[in-house]
Amino acid sequence: MEKVLIPFDGSTMARGALKFACEKFADDELTVLFVVDTSITIEPERYVGVKIGEIYEKREAEGEELLEEAAEIAEEYGCSVATVLDHGEPSKVIVKQADEREIDHIVMGSHSQGTIERLFLGSVSERVVERAPSSVSVIRE
Repeated sequence: MEKVLIPFDGSTMARGALKFACEKFADDELTVLFVVDTSITIEPERYVGVKIGEIYEKREAEGEELLEEAAEIAEEYGCSVATVLDHGEPSKVIVKQADEREIDHIVMGSHSQGTIERLFLGSVSERVVERAPSSVSVIRE
């Protein structure tokens, strides 16, 4: 039995990765990971006038909701998943979780950021592919 990690941020690409993992690795141990990005403040306009601690609390709540949604999606495909919420820079946390959990395979969406953000910040999936201790499937749909 393989251990498969699926980073999940609720984006269309992440949903595609989760569905792919449920179809391809249905009999394996699936873990869905949401990372509260503490490295930068994404979409600050959503949090104007809010303290940084409150932003992270809101992101944690959003993450918990997305993990519940991921579990429901997996259930629709006949899969059960473990869910994990962690904090930090997404690419580093994904690699750390893969290493600590002795993950055999990572399945993730190609991107979730807009074109401008990707230009300046780079792609999480690119950094994971470069540093992951296991094989990585990058799903584009």
